[in-house]
Amino acid sequence: MQEYREITPITGPEAFEERSRDAVMSQAAMVLAAGAGVGGRAGALEADADLELPGMTAIERKRKMRVEQAVSQLDIDAETHMSRPDLRIPGSATAKLAKQLVDKPTANAAAALIEANMHSSSPLVRTAAAAAALDTTGPRKDVEQQLVVASRHRDPLVRDLGRVGLARVNPKHDALRNIVGRPAPLYGKDRASHTAVLTHGTFASRTRWWRPGGSLYTYLDGIVPPLHMHGSSYQWTGQYSHGARDLAADRLVAWLADQGLQTPDFFAHSHGGTVAHLATTKNAQFDRLILMSWPVHGEWFPDFSKLQRIIDIRVRWDLVIMADRGGQVFQAPRAHRSKVRAHINGWFDHNATNDPAYWQRYGLSATL
Repeated sequence: MQEYREITPITGPEAFEERSRDAVMSQAAMVLAAGAGVGGRAGALEADADLELPGMTAIERKRKMRVEQAVSQLDIDAETHMSRPDLRIPGSATAKLAKQLVDKPTANAAAALIEANMHSSSPLVRTAAAAAALDTTGPRKDVEQQLVVASRHRDPLVRDLGRVGLARVNPKHDALRNIVGRPAPLYGKDRASHTAVLTHGTFASRTRWWRPGGSLYTYLDGIVPPLHMHGSSYQWTGQYSHGARDLAADRLVAWLADQGLQTPDFFAHSHGGTVAHLATTKNAQFDRLILMSWPVHGEWFPDFSKLQRIIDIRVRWDLVIMADRGGQVFQAPRAHRSKVRAHINGWFDHNATNDPAYWQRYGLSATL
């Protein structure tokens, strides 16, 4: 098992003057936070002081701005800006824009920081800027082009950011068509009931980590005392839409009955947690529901009476959740608050929570 690499955020405008992985992730978070502020989603952010950001609630803008306005503080015209993705704006320049945003938060300052980072030397930051631009100017050709490129990137975090951003533009985009899978089949056979099931999130149905023999499945299967992992994991299409998740919830209810599972422990990454929550509203029952990097959306809360306990595992300032426009804190209704236990460790990386090395680094098996 590889050792988990701890991330140390670089706070304030100085982050844009560095090129380390920690600095690049910090830049991406600040850019996405700027978009969240303009788009009226500042309330979903974590504490602004974590990254030495100003309060973002005051910069909300009701209408999208024109690209010309968004780039007015840059030394570049809008046409060149949008037609030259190969252009690069140095970190020293983006650091000055970040300082302007910190010193005097405005929608224009936020938009300028986002547009400048469309020309960052980092693919992760360029992709974060494209996702954030959806909240300032809205979808446009150069933004969509960057998200398409990112959706095929070799870096998993860049790829996930690109796919989520692109799905916000068009969940049926051609670039997303071949990365969804088929739902789990129903066998109609009696099977022995085990106690733990694992499922994936958006665009992850064709990955390996959640399947029997995969990295997280194998890790969980080896925990002492044993979880008794079920012989099959639950597969859904992984499409990015409420309809796809709702259908997956219907099928999960049928699949649990088909597999002879009555109140299993259920491990779910990202919007796999949304599928599990929706399934509880259709009478599925769970003992422990283990959420890994769940994007918090109040409209998809579970029926708390159908589960005994929720273990909420997440990183701080999760970049993919920010691009998804989800919340980062799972605040259950007062009557059910005692059922939720949060374990927040690490920064930025949405996929850290399905990494066995992350689980081992933070002793998460002891929380089960």
